[in-house]
Amino acid sequence: MIGPQLATPAAGTPSSASRTPVAQRVLEAALDLFATRGFDGTSLQEIADRLGVTKAAVYYHFRTKDELLLAMVRPALDELIRLVDASGARESRNRGRSIEVAGYVDYLLRHRRLAGYLVRDAAAMSRPAVLELTTRLRGKLESMLLGDGADDLGAVWGGATLQALTGALLAAPADVTEDWLRDELTEITAQMRAGYRKAVRRRGTMLALG
Repeated sequence: MIGPQLATPAAGTPSSASRTPVAQRVLEAALDLFATRGFDGTSLQEIADRLGVTKAAVYYHFRTKDELLLAMVRPALDELIRLVDASGARESRNRGRSIEVAGYVDYLLRHRRLAGYLVRDAAAMSRPAVLELTTRLRGKLESMLLGDGADDLGAVWGGATLQALTGALLAAPADVTEDWLRDELTEITAQMRAGYRKAVRRRGTMLALG
């Protein structure tokens, strides 16, 4: 039972390292239910029932579903922010982009279950706190993957690259090895970047011809 093991009430969105084991159990149960029933289709009571505790025990750690959702996704998004920021620092020193692609592929593999859920649940992605974070990150992430992409052409190809990677992550059979999937995701990114470069050259030619 969660009740007797309660530590301190939830305040904000603690990182995964600072969560109590009980709070982590709540988040894992919530992800299971969100993935099968959706964010809108899951209640705090159902999360409590999954754990065999009272709703008050869940409420002690997470006052609302939105707070719970943010606690679930915030550590992964914070990690992605650090990855993007590090990419910007390397760009300023004129270093190559292969490190960024490999870093993002590894990031996706570490968070495969969460990423797969979020891609499928538009209701969760549209919650204000999550939407604010992902909107702020999206352009920088697309630019990091393409090595450019500040204009409208980059936005199109950047969005397509993100969709291709998350789509591949969802479509991959559960029994494939992580190394195999890493190679395929890396190759998909390389192909999308090559397509973007070709599109840039095509646009340049069209503009030159008037």
